[in-house]
Amino acid sequence: MKYATVILLACIYPSAWAADPVTLPMVIQMQRLANASMCESYKGDTSALGKAMNQNCKNRQRAEFEALQDEKPLKDCIKPGNVIDDDVRKCMKGI
Repeated sequence: MKYATVILLACIYPSAWAADPVTLPMVIQMQRLANASMCESYKGDTSALGKAMNQNCKNRQRAEFEALQDEKPLKDCIKPGNVIDDDVRKCMKGI
């Protein structure tokens, strides 16, 4: 399974496909699916490559979360006692 996803990634990443504005949304979606597949296939792997992939996946998820715009104000999501935690951040992002 891991080898199939590596081959899939090799087919997806050529920059020539991304140059066409018509196919760009399709290429972006294919890259997201391939990245999710790679993250899922290396989940829990304790090898050096697995650890690096898991760290890369965590960093990518954190960056995607931070890139989301806030949909709700803080005052609508804050918990009693002015507690701000991950649940409050997710509420603000609309998740």
